Amino acid sequence: MGVMVVLSLVSGTLRAADVILNEYNAVDNSSFLGGGDSSADEVGGRASDSYFGRIMGNGGDWFELVVIKDHLDMRGWQLETYNGTKLDKTLTLTVDPIWSDLRAGTIITVAQEVPTDVSYDPAVGDWWINVQAKTGGDGKYISAKSFDVSNKDWRLRIRDIAGTTVFGPAGEGISPLSGVGTTEVFQLRADPSAAIEADSLHYDTNSRYSTFGAPNHWGGQDFKSLRPVLAPEPASITVLAPNGGEAFTSGQVVTVRWQSEGIAETVLVEFSIDNGTSWTPVYPPNVSNTGQYKWLVPLVDSAKAMIRVSSSNRLAIAATSKNTFSIVASTTVAALGNSGWPEFSALARLIAAWLN
Repeated sequence: MGVMVVLSLVSGTLRAADVILNEYNAVDNSSFLGGGDSSADEVGGRASDSYFGRIMGNGGDWFELVVIKDHLDMRGWQLETYNGTKLDKTLTLTVDPIWSDLRAGTIITVAQEVPTDVSYDPAVGDWWINVQAKTGGDGKYISAKSFDVSNKDWRLRIRDIAGTTVFGPAGEGISPLSGVGTTEVFQLRADPSAAIEADSLHYDTNSRYSTFGAPNHWGGQDFKSLRPVLAPEPASITVLAPNGGEAFTSGQVVTVRWQSEGIAETVLVEFSIDNGTSWTPVYPPNVSNTGQYKWLVPLVDSAKAMIRVSSSNRLAIAATSKNTFSIVASTTVAALGNSGWPEFSALARLIAAWLN
């Protein structure tokens, strides 16, 4: 039996909202944004979504929130969807750490068909979290429940972990009172801020532009005053070994060790035999950032060898051995044939040395 809930026609929010409804998709599954067909909308244009493009259904069931309060903890919060005054589904955010420290200006989308993406990192310009709520889903970030979004007086209420209403109900029937069509999205046509209430007159429809996971477009939604200026997390690498003065033999396996801070990505490990004038990647390439790499010392002679470790996508973040070390080519390959190439027996002995 459905739970009947009486909703006021005005916002139930009694305080400045920590998070607000920004947009939802009311386009029917058999329709296109702006009407028409796949080639053009009903006025001959190409109404589309910034993420999905122009597709039937405009991405299916989804809605979008914007975080207003900086460092907001939304663990355990409840997102209630309504059809008119009838509660339809309650989607609960889990206690996963992704919800524990949300920065002001973060965009959260909840979608039934779009796979979860929590690569979220405002420090490098990624302000978007998308979570998939779907029956049969993994439930790692939000309830594994399918939900409906429509043009039929669809509304959303947001409650905190204590059950207190933070925002809403908001949607058709609150503001605007009616008029959301099957070829439109509902959206906030104003810059998101704590001043936005559920019955704001800035809520309206749009049949030309839809912006899943991005600021709304009708003229332009500005997040600059909401989003804090974030300095990238300090990042550094320190080479611990080899760090100078060591003597290695070709074919020897040496543990290259380093320490890094603020680096989650893979690091590149390279060696130089000319005091850092040129660099060669180790083989096989390093594919992680575990703090160490087993290096098979190459067949070279050098009194000026060095190791360099650097971020794979921020090459300026790098470190080298403090001083040079030496490499002595193994005497195992001293014997050369008349052609100048190592004899097979010598190569066999070198391979055996490497394997051991």
